[in-house]
Amino acid sequence: MEPLLYNQSTRVVIVRPERELRPGDLPLYRRPSGQFVIHRIIKMDETYYYTRGDNRIGLEPVPKEWVQGVVTEIYRRKRHFQVTDWRYRLYVRCWNAIYPIRWGVYLIRVKVWKRWNRKRRCIFSAKRPCE
Repeated sequence: MEPLLYNQSTRVVIVRPERELRPGDLPLYRRPSGQFVIHRIIKMDETYYYTRGDNRIGLEPVPKEWVQGVVTEIYRRKRHFQVTDWRYRLYVRCWNAIYPIRWGVYLIRVKVWKRWNRKRRCIFSAKRPCE
């Protein structure tokens, strides 16, 4: 969930959901592997929440019964805010609105990385000539 949540410098308050979750909420859910995950809800239907981490590209379908809790407050360094605060809701809207740009940057970065890696392998490979 970076850039919103950082591993060592961020603390969150998690409570049992008292209402139906909605897009923008941060559910804590447990995958069948036992891994706990916090991702933001992007959309939902009758049986699934479709979530995405802030630093991810694809949607993950999460069955509603996997949800253990929901984040209500975030503490980072000396700052504290609730997820119902208008500033947080604005952040969520902006972050979701620029998703197409983030997706495009990701694709460009992947293509550049593949090309650079291919050149690097070609330079350091003595087994076959470069193409």
